[in-house]
Amino acid sequence: MTEAIAREVLKVANGARIVFDPMSHLRTASVGVWLGAGARHEPADRNGLAHFLEHMAFKAAAGRNALELAEAVEAKGALMNASTDYERTSYYVRCLGGDAPEMLDVALSLVFAPEHPKAEIAREKNVVLQEIGEAAGQADDLVMELAQAASYPGHPLGRPILGAPKTLRKITREDLFAFARSNYAPARTVVSVAGAFDRTAVEMVARKWLEPLMHTPAPVSIAPARPAASVRTAERDLEQCHLVLSRMAPSATSDDRFAARIFAEILGGGMASRLFQEVREARGLAYTIDASCDQYSDAGRLSVYAGCAPGDAAEVVRITSDIWTDLAAKGPTPAELDRAKAVMKAQFAMASEGPAARAGTAAYELLMFDRLIDIEEVLERVDAVTLPDVRRMAEQAVSGPAIAAAVGPAAGLGAAEKFVA
Repeated sequence: MTEAIAREVLKVANGARIVFDPMSHLRTASVGVWLGAGARHEPADRNGLAHFLEHMAFKAAAGRNALELAEAVEAKGALMNASTDYERTSYYVRCLGGDAPEMLDVALSLVFAPEHPKAEIAREKNVVLQEIGEAAGQADDLVMELAQAASYPGHPLGRPILGAPKTLRKITREDLFAFARSNYAPARTVVSVAGAFDRTAVEMVARKWLEPLMHTPAPVSIAPARPAASVRTAERDLEQCHLVLSRMAPSATSDDRFAARIFAEILGGGMASRLFQEVREARGLAYTIDASCDQYSDAGRLSVYAGCAPGDAAEVVRITSDIWTDLAAKGPTPAELDRAKAVMKAQFAMASEGPAARAGTAAYELLMFDRLIDIEEVLERVDAVTLPDVRRMAEQAVSGPAIAAAVGPAAGLGAAEKFVA
């Protein structure tokens, strides 16, 4: 039985969708709700609102306080969590199959019946302020935040998901309710359930929460403008210099999305990648160096992250630039392409065997592509990527603006300037 046949999508009259993905050989299930709204949909002066809303949802919902919510989940031995991204927010529970309806009810209550107690708002703001401070104190987190801001200046994608202290302090209880009213549209709501579960009982719970929702327009996203070359640095008294070197890439909806991911794998995706072999294995210049491809609905970015001694930063940047340029000029070897394809196909296949990943993937597919995508189609798309396709990704990247961020001693910060220059 294929993936497409196994999964079923039920559409509620107001546009909300329910995905059923039965895995009868399991004893557990993953249940949750995914919303096509996140940090990019919040006002600039309320940066951090979407993330703070996620925090506050756990404080009280549908008549249960924070302790009662936690007890309702943990009494079943289940694990509950949530996450906020730029374009999506999710609330999900991993549980025993027999508890799936009850745990889904808890997850949906957090989204559609939060109470946001006034007494909890100031206290939870303090928690998030500590989270912001912790991120700022972690050099690898800070350099990623600087790279994000440099890649999407003046755009919501360039703002930190956690927000900033001054914007967080402005958020009111009404802001929390208003964000949900404006952005949690039924058409951008997906309940996804994978694993062992009672389908009839799960559907009843999902319909109870979804059917009363009023139809509202989906949130509007404005695509970011093409950025100019940019450098952002922060001097810190550290043993290492942390670098992010970025160039633009195709979006998550582009036909080139697989070619871009394969290029990132060849560039620095694993131990056999060019960057790992040249920077770490051959020269010992960095303990950590890798490449990634971050893709949104209307934008994308290829990035290399490295942590190295300040005195080695310039050499790491030079090697990275040379390898990137060489791939643009000559493309990868057939062996490199085959390896990258094998890695990507294995990752997709492994993810397709876990209920949590399957539930999240199904929701992502519906929110991003408005359809479920069979894993065989994905594997075929990966196999179809050619050497010229990957070379074109490198060419397009090096022909566009270079963006860099660095955190560490002054001796290493100039390396980021050299990458852009």
